[in-house]
Amino acid sequence: MISAYILIHISPGSTDKVITELRKIENIAKISVVAGEFDIVVRVQVKTLERLLKATDKIQMIKGVNKTTTQVIEKEISL
Repeated sequence: MISAYILIHISPGSTDKVITELRKIENIAKISVVAGEFDIVVRVQVKTLERLLKATDKIQMIKGVNKTTTQVIEKEISL
């Protein structure tokens, strides 16, 4: 299983609409609204890198999404 964080920069005032569309995308495990350079962070869990690309493409097509950055998790440590 491949896990990744996709950091999303959105247009002002589009948070609710973007979240509504993100909920429709397969393989998104979590959606977090954050403060800082990006506005939303989603955690995606997929079986292949090709599916990660498809999820990223769908996110980038949402009206109000201006920019995404994908961070693939190489190793995760539980405390």
